[in-house]
This record gives sequence, structure tokens and C-alpha cells, in this order.
Amino acid sequence: MSQPVAVPEQGSADPPLKPASQTRRVIVLLVPCGVAMVMGLDAALVLLGPPAPLSGERFSSAHGIIMTIGFLEALVSLESAVSLRRLWAYCAPAALAVGALLVLTPLPLQAGQLLMLVGCALLIVNYSVLWTRKHEPMVAVQVGGALAALGAVLLWTGGVSIPDLFAWLVTFLVLTIAAERVVISRFSPSVLTPAGARRYQRGIVVISALIVFACPLTTIWSGRVLPVFGLALIALTVVAAWGDGARSDLRVRARATVAGSDAASDADTASGSAITPSQRFTGVMVFISYMWLIVTGLLLVHPTLSGLHYDALLHAVFLGFVMTMVVAHVPTYLPFLLEIRFRFNPGFWGVAVLLNVGLVVRIVADLAGSETGRTLGGLANIAALLSLVAVAVWAAVVKGPEDPQAPAGDTRAISDTSPTKDSRA
Repeated sequence: MSQPVAVPEQGSADPPLKPASQTRRVIVLLVPCGVAMVMGLDAALVLLGPPAPLSGERFSSAHGIIMTIGFLEALVSLESAVSLRRLWAYCAPAALAVGALLVLTPLPLQAGQLLMLVGCALLIVNYSVLWTRKHEPMVAVQVGGALAALGAVLLWTGGVSIPDLFAWLVTFLVLTIAAERVVISRFSPSVLTPAGARRYQRGIVVISALIVFACPLTTIWSGRVLPVFGLALIALTVVAAWGDGARSDLRVRARATVAGSDAASDADTASGSAITPSQRFTGVMVFISYMWLIVTGLLLVHPTLSGLHYDALLHAVFLGFVMTMVVAHVPTYLPFLLEIRFRFNPGFWGVAVLLNVGLVVRIVADLAGSETGRTLGGLANIAALLSLVAVAVWAAVVKGPEDPQAPAGDTRAISDTSPTKDSRA
């Protein structure tokens, strides 16, 4: 990956971090993020029923918050901090990850909640600074998502049950991912005309605003508003998939597969760059994620925030859409954060298959009322996410002779949300 160039802002007394010091801070903050993920998976094991290494009432009650805020939002805020390249920006991921871990300790619950509230507020500050650098519409969409995350933690601190926060947490994750995909798509061969690209971005902004508006209403009139919320998710999915740059990669590969390997080479040349195994993997996983978001929208037509139907709804979006999207971007996200070379390997396909097959088993079992199938699918999901860590380490450590100059990330996944051209995967 091309190294981001940090340009000090005029009048700023806070110089940008040097690459080496920034990498050290990222590594330090990835540790509590990783621990939060492991604790969240331990909590998932508690909820499924088999023996878990750690257990307790907080593990079962706070599972959703730990995974969403303590792990995923902490990673999102870590990415924003890397883009800003300012020391103070790292306070957001630190507060989120450490706050989530405090929730699972014997300390008063309010201690962890307060720290997570601070982290959510600081993420909004990070985005606000990015917005002032360049009035990028997708940053505004991410601010809407971050406000939803702040609202979720605030309501949870006030005693609102986590099922009633479903739409708030979904809003944060869906808007964040949708905005990131728009930015990344700008660096793929275009599948849209310039006018189509403007309609694509405008559509994302308008539907995102509708989702943000509907989000608080779901807490008041869940039975009436959640179906509308689900339809808005489907609309956002259709628009996002229509303009996503990953579609160009899949289209090129599909044509090349039909025409043969020589055509594949010609197609890669015509597209302006060779399509790597990592890009192909990301493209496939992105569209599988979109399919899961459509499933979520359909399940919301008849919403139930309890029982096995709720379990299906919850995991269709958080595992199917969000975690499949996370798996899709690990080959570019970690090299960007750590500024290391990364070799894509077939283990990523194994993780993706295990995650999605396990999720299909779980959701079918949920809808059929089978606790046994739900447990088996859930165990497969936990195994997939744990194996993702091992595969990522393998990709970072093992280097093959066929790619000694493997780039530290995908240069097409570079954000233009600030004048520094900081990379964001």
C-alpha cells in the first residue's frame, strides 16, 4: 500500500505521528479489541448452552454490546484515528475497547458504560475533524451511524433492554459499512457513468437519512416502525450493491471464466489492473454480505424481538452482513492499520465458508424451532471467527516465493475523505 502522507494542518500545534510510533499505538490498541472479541465469543458460548471458559450474568446480557461497541466500533474508531494521524484520536478506540472489558468485570456496570459513552462521543469528534478537512458526504453518513451508536449506549446506560436497541446498533454498523464501500468503490474500475455515480451517492445519503430518522422511532413504536426500517435496509442494499465497485471485479472474472485464461489476462489488462485473489475474495464476500442484509430486511417484515425468530434476525445482520463484510476486508484492513505486507491465502475462503454455512444452519434451525441446530450453527460461527485470527496471523507471517514484493494492502482501497489522502480499507 502506498504510505499515507501526513500534512500538518495550518495553525495546528499537534504534529502528525511518525509511521513507526503510529504502528506501535495501533498494535497496542488491537490487543483490547481482540480481547473484547474473544470475550464476546465467550458470551455467545454462554448463551448457546455448552460449557464456556468464563460465565456470568453480564456475559449473557451484554453479549451484543460487547461485540458491537467494544469490538466493531473500536475497530472503526481505530481506523478513523489512523486516518487522522493524531495522538488524541486514539482515545476513542481505547475508551470503547477498555470500557467493554470493564463491563465484564466485578466493577460497577456504570464504569464500563461511562467509558463506552466517552468513546462513542470521541468517535463523533474524529469524524467531525475529517468532515472539516473535506466536506465528504460519506463522512456525514458515518456521523449519522456514530450518533446511533452513542444513542444506543446512552439508552442502555439508562436501563433500556438490548433487544430494544436493535435498530440503533444496526444503524451504526450498516451506515458505517455502506459509506466505506462507497469510498472504496471510487478506486475500482467504474461500473457507473458519472451521472450514475452521482445518483448512487445521493441515494446512499437519502436512504441513510431515512434510516437515522426511523431509528429512534423503533424504540417507541417497534411493531409499526421496524417493518419500515427493514424495507429501508433492503432499499439501501439494492442501491449499495448497484454501485459497488466490487461488481466490476466480479463481472471481469465472470467473463474471463467463460472465455478462458487468455481472456482473463486480456480482461485484467483492459480493466487497468490485475485482479488479485484478495480482490476476488473481497468481491464475492461483499455481495454475500448484501444478501444477508436483504434477509434481515425480510425478517423485519414480521418483527419479533424475542425467542428464536429474534435470534435469526440478530445473527442475519450481525454475523451475516457485518462479520462477513469484516472477513471480506481483513486482507486489506490489517495491512493498512499495521503497515505490513500481507499474503492472501486459501484459509480466508475456509473461514468464509464455515461462517456462512454455520449461519445458514443456525437461521434455518431458528425458524424451525430447533435448539440443537441453533447450537451447532452457533458453534460453527464461533469456530469461524476464532480461525479468522489464526488465518490472519498466517497471512502476515508466511511469505511465499511467488510474491516477495506483495504490497502492504490494496492501493485501490484508499480514502479521499481528507486532503492527506490517508488510506482507509
